[in-house]
Amino acid sequence: MRLKSPLFYLLTGLLLLVIAPVSAAPSSVLLDGILQDPTTQANPTAQSLDFVALSTEIKAKLEARTAELAQLPAEMAKDPTADNLADNTSVYSRRLKLRQLVFLYQGQLSRLANLQRNHERYLEQQAQTANWAGFSETTTHPFLRADELRGTVTSLGHRIDELELWLPKIGQEEAQVVKAAEESTVNLRQADEAVEQAVKASGDQQGELDRGRDILILQNQIDLARAMGFQIEKQAIQEDLQANQAKLELAKKQLGLASEHSEFSQQDLDQVLKNIELESQNIIAELKQLDSSESPTKEAQTANPSALILAKQDTTDTKRQALNRMLVYLQMQRDIWNLRLLYSKVTDREKAAVAYEKITQNQAVLDAVHDYISQLRHHLLADVTRSTVQEIDPTIIGPENVGISLRNLGLEQVVYYSRLMGIIESTKNLLDRCQQELDERFQVKTVADYLAEGLQASKEFMAQIWQFELFAVDDSIVVDGQTISGKRSITVSKTLTALAILIVGFWFAVRVAHLFERLFVTRLSMEPSLARIARRWILFIEVILLVVASMMVVRIPLTIFAFMGGALAIGTGFGMQNMLKNLISGLMLLFERPFRPGDLVEVGGIRGRVIDIGVRSSHIRDGNGIETLIPNSTFIEQNVTNWTLSNQSVRIVVKIGVAYGSPVKEVTDLLLEVADRHGLVEKDPKPLVQFEDFGDNALIFGLYVWVELKPEVSWTVVTSDLRYMINKTLAEHNICMAFAQRDIHIDTSEPLEIRVVNNDDSDSL
Repeated sequence: MRLKSPLFYLLTGLLLLVIAPVSAAPSSVLLDGILQDPTTQANPTAQSLDFVALSTEIKAKLEARTAELAQLPAEMAKDPTADNLADNTSVYSRRLKLRQLVFLYQGQLSRLANLQRNHERYLEQQAQTANWAGFSETTTHPFLRADELRGTVTSLGHRIDELELWLPKIGQEEAQVVKAAEESTVNLRQADEAVEQAVKASGDQQGELDRGRDILILQNQIDLARAMGFQIEKQAIQEDLQANQAKLELAKKQLGLASEHSEFSQQDLDQVLKNIELESQNIIAELKQLDSSESPTKEAQTANPSALILAKQDTTDTKRQALNRMLVYLQMQRDIWNLRLLYSKVTDREKAAVAYEKITQNQAVLDAVHDYISQLRHHLLADVTRSTVQEIDPTIIGPENVGISLRNLGLEQVVYYSRLMGIIESTKNLLDRCQQELDERFQVKTVADYLAEGLQASKEFMAQIWQFELFAVDDSIVVDGQTISGKRSITVSKTLTALAILIVGFWFAVRVAHLFERLFVTRLSMEPSLARIARRWILFIEVILLVVASMMVVRIPLTIFAFMGGALAIGTGFGMQNMLKNLISGLMLLFERPFRPGDLVEVGGIRGRVIDIGVRSSHIRDGNGIETLIPNSTFIEQNVTNWTLSNQSVRIVVKIGVAYGSPVKEVTDLLLEVADRHGLVEKDPKPLVQFEDFGDNALIFGLYVWVELKPEVSWTVVTSDLRYMINKTLAEHNICMAFAQRDIHIDTSEPLEIRVVNNDDSDSL
């Protein structure tokens, strides 16, 4: 590695000796006479300012910069050479920055005067707070005095909160401006070094460096002036904060003394209402004066539709609207004061909750209106500011000074909006004081109070759930005698009320249906089975009417069923189609009566007795005791055999086969005797025996008897009994029951084949 020469180390040491004192110096910058030091940033008022000396210094700077601005040429050089172009650019930049400096110095003087006034106000207020010993005079309305002091305490608290929020923001802006001033100071120092090193340069280069240095000097002065302006503004806010804190302390002392013997009375209310009435009369008089004042007519506007005439008309409308709104909020103040007296002696927390709810609703409305008016006022102020800027430049204003007139009209609108905002804010403060009174009265709570509050909160929560809207459906709504199309909400309350009506109504409907059933049987001598069917149909009609009535009571439109949607409606339609088909079939069965409960019917391959005829289906029990539900439409669409439609008697037949050679006359007599001996065989019509056929193996006889089919009688049992009796009777008379006989014929035209089969071998021999 190559070693460096001793001359290098000597120069490095000298450089370190030069830099070390600079870096060790504290980080402070002298900004136009005010020392910005890190140790004083936490408390901007730690340094005392000499207002007279500082004002004199700023005025001197303002005069110097104004004189320098006046010495600049009014017009640019018209010769388009390189030197003239550079001079023109330099003159333009200097004029712009000098105007900016003049504006900043004027702002410093204004801020400094404001700071001095805030400081004097703070000292006066501090002395007044320290020396206050009580009210110098008595008042006939101690409550109003205490109420006014309570409002003062609230407004001062809001003002202090705002100032405390402003201080950190201004501190951040001040830090950025100070940083910019430090950077411009560094740039100026480097420019000085560049000018010093360029002594031997050409004339053009030297002039360019001088012009650049002059611009940097002005920019540095601008940055320093901005930094001083921020510091003055910050100290002014700090003084204002301390003055308001002293005011708040005094107001709290006065409020503590005024609140000892103050009670809201009717005399206080009368005095307040009297003051509000006077203010309202003044506004009404102002409205009358505004209406009677001369304003441009429509013909004048049509003949000369200038911006000034339209602006005057707009200003008149704005004034009228603002005054009318003032009257509205003054009326609101009357109502609030009346309610305040009404609730001044309320001890019931439930009634207090009603007052809280009204206060909250009015506060929300006033906040929204206040924000809206504030935005309008902000836009008007922006327009006025633009008009003022245009007024400064004489090239923009015409000979008739229309800009000044427009600005004045805008200022008038701002004034009226400010008055309206003042009344709105006073109404909000009145609501805040009402809420504060309720808080003070109900701040001490017992266990019963907590329970009451919990119960009240539960009631409010349940009320919200009770009025919760599930959905809305289209319906025709009658408003002021006119039918209009709108939406009707379906809430939880309507749904639950409808369900309660359905449940209770269904209970009554069942009782009424049973009552009708008993009346049909006892008074109208109707068959019990038919009365039971009628009861079901009556219950079905009652349920339909009950559903419709419940929906009409709670105002749920029938169009709610269209809300179910297309797919669900289609599926429901198909299901309702089958149900309606069975319902109508049930009505047809009820009126036509092709069968009744207890009848023996046969349908769809099922034979059995009808147990019940329902609204949608009928019950049939077969001989095996199995019950089958058959839709009513089946009895209409298919063939039905009713064995007991007109009477209960049916003819059954028992077939008997006796051997050939048996005495047929004796057999006939014996069969008739057996039929006569059976107790369930009817005598009329008489039993009948018929010689049916000459069978292959027997002589076929048929015993035809009539049997009355009752629910407790089965014809299969009767036929079984007859067969038992016939078998016994024929056996006693030695008449043989035939059995199957077959004749076997063997073909002997050829020799018969004989085989011997060995048991041990499966093959034939």
